[in-house]
Amino acid sequence: MRNGVVPEHWTAFYESTHIPAAVRDGDRLYVTGHTGENPDGKFSADPETQIRQTFRYVSATLAKGGASWADVVELNSYHVGLQAQAEVLIAIAGEFLDDPYPAWTAVGVTELFDEGAVVEISCVAAV
Repeated sequence: MRNGVVPEHWTAFYESTHIPAAVRDGDRLYVTGHTGENPDGKFSADPETQIRQTFRYVSATLAKGGASWADVVELNSYHVGLQAQAEVLIAIAGEFLDDPYPAWTAVGVTELFDEGAVVEISCVAAV
């Protein structure tokens, strides 16, 4: 049985699109791509700020779905300017992830859905 997960930070987006922040299907939690906007909905011009906020939002969604970063088995990240973000991305990931890190695919892209976003992260957790 599938259940949508909608934490507080995702409510407005869910109400306008019907897309949940994650879907729980049995012992898997599939987390939708999250971006790092500020609580006011605007994006910082600083990629480091966006990356850290994105990890925080994913953390909240994982918790709402009954999981944590320790349960994440697959991580996908999409970056406008991946090469420039790489060092800070790995450093910030270390604030949230422990060894062994999940399988991770990082992809450089030309744009993301939300104007101003420079990073989007999705993942799968085994819970």
